[in-house]
Amino acid sequence: MRNPYDEQQTQILARITNNVVKLNSTLLELNQKIEEINEMNSDLVAFSNIWNHYQRNANLYLASTNSLEPAKARR
Repeated sequence: MRNPYDEQQTQILARITNNVVKLNSTLLELNQKIEEINEMNSDLVAFSNIWNHYQRNANLYLASTNSLEPAKARR
């Protein structure tokens, strides 16, 4: 005698398997997009570091030449 729930369970398992395959595909695509974003962000991080070093060096130079003080009004 056949189990009346076998066909229903087989269909449910097939749907679960199909959904897992779709989920896996979507997650792979998401990971690729995140990697692309991380690559773009690494360029921004490098630029930000360069800019911060430039700004620090410029401030040190201006401080050493007393150029950071506001200019006195000339008469």
